[in-house]
Amino acid sequence: MKSDKKSEKLLKCGIVGCLLYVIGDFLFAATGKGQTTETIGLFVKMAYLEMGTWRMVASILCGFIGTLLYYMGFHRMYGLLKIHIRHSGDVKNQKWVKLFRAAYITGTAAWAWVHSMFMTQALIFKYTYQAFGDLEKAADIANRVFYANAPGMAAAYILCDFGLTVIMIVLVWKKIIPLKSTGARILATLCNPMMLPGLIGNLMAQLPWPLNQLDHGTESFGHALVLILGLLLLKEMVRTGELEGEVLE
Repeated sequence: MKSDKKSEKLLKCGIVGCLLYVIGDFLFAATGKGQTTETIGLFVKMAYLEMGTWRMVASILCGFIGTLLYYMGFHRMYGLLKIHIRHSGDVKNQKWVKLFRAAYITGTAAWAWVHSMFMTQALIFKYTYQAFGDLEKAADIANRVFYANAPGMAAAYILCDFGLTVIMIVLVWKKIIPLKSTGARILATLCNPMMLPGLIGNLMAQLPWPLNQLDHGTESFGHALVLILGLLLLKEMVRTGELEGEVLE
């Protein structure tokens, strides 16, 4: 039984990329004790005026580097899923693997842009207010920038967060992701971008500071959990010999 070190390395690179997203989310959204969390419009936070510019620059870099690593991990998991489906002869479920590919390609194309878009909006608000001292106009300009980009951002969210969530739940319960028990499948149902933030992140947001700050990044961490399922898939495929003679691109 020969291990596939390259696949393991690439999946772990993807996990690191998702954790960089988590760091970027904290840099973007975390607030200090007593700092205002008031918003003007949908996503313009008063706290942006107090945040250091370095945090916004670092957040953009985390999104950029994280996206490169994200692709490496998810592309390798897609390759493993293709081989696993072929070996199982489960032709009718190939569509879910193709949908998995559509979801991660969307993420690769969109996440660096979406992440930098939030930061760009914050910088526009911050610099416009500093230049003109008019809070309402600064917020209005920043919100207009956000609304102009909102359709593309919403499409990315629907495809790569909501879509990936549905796909992963299907892959788990159709036993395409090989897990040994119903309990493991129930736990794996949380391993996606939306279930973890929905059940845990929202609960954490109700806690007092600083515990409420743990809510930030749960969505990004959900992507990392998908790749942990990829590691479990790899382990089972190595055990059963499915990778022998296979060439993964």
